[in-house]
Amino acid sequence: MTEFWREAKLVDITEDGRNKLELYRSNLQGAIKEHEYLPITLASDKRIIDLALYADPANAAAVNVYLEKLAADSGASDIYFMDGSGTTIAASNWNSQASFIGRNFSFRPYFQQARSGVTGHYFAFGITSNVPGYYISHPVRPDGSTFAGAVIVKTHLETLVQRWTRGSESVLVTDQNGIVIIASHPEWRFRDLAGLTPKDRPRIIASRKYGDYPLDPMPLLDGTWPMDDDLGVLSLSGSQKSATGEVSPTVIDDANPISGTREAARPEQAKTTYLVTGSTLPAQGWRMYLLTDKSSLDRSVISAGLMGGAAHIILTGLIFIILQRRRAMLEQLEIRDWSQRELERQVRLRTTDLMSTNLRLAQEITERSRTEDALRSAQAELVQTSKLAALGQMSAGIAHEINQPLTAIRSYAENALKFIERGNSDTANRNLQRISELTDRMGRITNNLKTFSRRPERDIQPVDVPKQMQKAIDLVLETGRAGLTNITLTHDDDLKPVIAEANQLTQVFTNLINNAADACQNVENAQIDVGITAREDRVLVKVNDNGHGILPDNLPKLFDPFFTTKPFGDGLGLGLSICYGIIRSFGGTIRAENRPNGGASFIIELRQEGANDDEAENSSSTGLDVPVTTFGKTASYVEAHKDQA
Repeated sequence: MTEFWREAKLVDITEDGRNKLELYRSNLQGAIKEHEYLPITLASDKRIIDLALYADPANAAAVNVYLEKLAADSGASDIYFMDGSGTTIAASNWNSQASFIGRNFSFRPYFQQARSGVTGHYFAFGITSNVPGYYISHPVRPDGSTFAGAVIVKTHLETLVQRWTRGSESVLVTDQNGIVIIASHPEWRFRDLAGLTPKDRPRIIASRKYGDYPLDPMPLLDGTWPMDDDLGVLSLSGSQKSATGEVSPTVIDDANPISGTREAARPEQAKTTYLVTGSTLPAQGWRMYLLTDKSSLDRSVISAGLMGGAAHIILTGLIFIILQRRRAMLEQLEIRDWSQRELERQVRLRTTDLMSTNLRLAQEITERSRTEDALRSAQAELVQTSKLAALGQMSAGIAHEINQPLTAIRSYAENALKFIERGNSDTANRNLQRISELTDRMGRITNNLKTFSRRPERDIQPVDVPKQMQKAIDLVLETGRAGLTNITLTHDDDLKPVIAEANQLTQVFTNLINNAADACQNVENAQIDVGITAREDRVLVKVNDNGHGILPDNLPKLFDPFFTTKPFGDGLGLGLSICYGIIRSFGGTIRAENRPNGGASFIIELRQEGANDDEAENSSSTGLDVPVTTFGKTASYVEAHKDQA
């Protein structure tokens, strides 16, 4: 029994560790991405581009003030601009003693990454400030191709480190060199976990990537760090974090300081055994570990053994008492009138059982009603959560789509002023008309997003299916979520409305189109075809793609909650399950199948207005042969009209 309890507890600790790791991982990625948009946005800022082209002192002074205010407003540690040679010519800390202006950081990897044309990411100590931070860089290309410098934003993670230190868990993060860069135990930070080679150690220390830290090895006494998602066991010497988050010091021999050569058998060293769960952050090449004190498992196993022994003693005693009482009752029944008394006893027992059964039935009915209400509320919350998660994924596309018209509006407005000064009112009017069209486009993007994110009210009524499908396609294309332009919609001209809820139906369509777009990634001539047609008292909606299709073994599990074929961290497996529940609540059906020529097809059947409710579960399929309308993203306004400036 003790071994069974140990195995069950290990499973619980492993699952709990993975869940906590995912929370820490999301927390860390959120801190990193907080300022990720800044260098990308600043790289296209007119003031930065002008400074890259004409690096005169007046421009530099104005940009210094601008970057100083931007850093204060955004919470970034430092923001600075480096020219093509790597020399800093404008910085938010221009007015401090540790100013970056005039310093050349071309040897830093983040500058090399920007010069190669990508957004750079790098964690290191600052050469000037000697403060660790996470650097994000982006190239500046005034003409769209020529590298003229880089914008760098430094964000320090010390607030996150302090929050983890105050927590009750033991967690640490290592970079690609195996060095601990973030840890809930301060004494673990900037220690060598992977074991640097004698050849690499002097080079890495000389680079000052980790400041003045000597990169001592972690005080590992036995065990190994897990390199996969399995649970590992290891022992460390040194301080131990209590349940309140305080760090307890360990007595260490002064003659043998921290150097990685401590003797594991020394009695004065505190030895703590941990259950370790690991997870990888592929975007940064980092690895995160959660360490759970093994003593909690040992205490739980001992408690389980004691409880099992006590239960065995109590059960044995109860059996003995029952046997003794049975013997006494048999002896009494032989003397007394057994038949009469047994009949009366049976009647009383049966009456008590009936009353108890009626009471339990009433309680179960009440509990079931309460549970159904809770399930309905949970389903509504899951629907809203799924939509908000989708909005998070769409945010990058929205920023891109809105940035284009904003840039064009600025250009048209500046040119309109010049044309008015020259007396060219016709060209100025055309520019103002284009500004109006651009604001209408931005309004459509935000209106679609607001409609999608609104918590739906349960309002079943006749709904126009092509109209809701059009909204879903516009939302996917305008936010840039799908990454495709070749989406076609076909539908009959005489379609009747269906019985549904408009916002929830749009959510289902958006989810299916996004899934089809994900399936078409890395597919040449990717194509998504949406067809809507009528058959008897039903409306059939087909979403077809030419992607990789669905494995036959996955088809029966496709609509199960938490089932997903996407990589870890890309989805929870709730989208199709929620879609299934929504369509069923409308009296319709949804299914999936593979297409003969490759790709997958999702088929939805919805009841037309006035259809018989008794036939709500029937389903059928039909072909599509109607006119085709093609939808695509709008091209960049700046590139399309730059010759008008």
